[in-house]
Amino acid sequence: MSTMAINGTLSDIGFVSLLQFPNSSRKTGLLTVITMDGKAEFYYSKGELVHAKYGKKTGSDVLVDIVDWTEGQFTFEPGLEPEEITIKDDLHHILMWALKERDERKKDQDENGVTPVELDAELSQRLDELMKSASGIEYICVVTTLGQLLARSISDSTFMKKIEPFVESITCFVAKYPGKVTGKVFIEDIAVSIAISGLNDKQTVIIAAGPEMKLGRLAMAMGRISKDLTGV
Repeated sequence: MSTMAINGTLSDIGFVSLLQFPNSSRKTGLLTVITMDGKAEFYYSKGELVHAKYGKKTGSDVLVDIVDWTEGQFTFEPGLEPEEITIKDDLHHILMWALKERDERKKDQDENGVTPVELDAELSQRLDELMKSASGIEYICVVTTLGQLLARSISDSTFMKKIEPFVESITCFVAKYPGKVTGKVFIEDIAVSIAISGLNDKQTVIIAAGPEMKLGRLAMAMGRISKDLTGV
């Protein structure tokens, strides 16, 4: 197996095809892409994308920001191990999600004149930690009062498919809520249990769990998570 670095340009291969190259050949190593917009790093382990970094942002959200890159240089260095694991989903699923998320953000911007906010990497990491400490909670996100996604936890792809149909309705509800601070709302569905609560007049937290979690436990979890995020 060759250990030589592979170099090239995005104009030769295309960004999406480039990301799939280490996956299809089951390579382990570091893919670095440098453009006028900055440098992005992607770590692979036996073909699986396990870590992405762009500026202060990490994880699958990186792809949403840079999936449209068309110019720049890339280098793939075989054998380099990831410094941390921030991605657990299948690469194909992540790419499809990133492309869809990019289109949704552009659509929102065109239709509503609302500029999408950049995801807060530090807050997203904090949500990951809160999710791990909250038994039964499988997803946490924070949105603005305009319904824009500000931060989210890294969650299982199977669970994300269950909650995705609810996300648009929930963010619309938050954006149109008549009060300054979103009130507490609980949703009990056959697929998921969801809780919504305003943190302040700028942010609202949404948590989700499987249908086996009763609303009483969900309310207690929301209380602890809200307290941790607001410090109150």
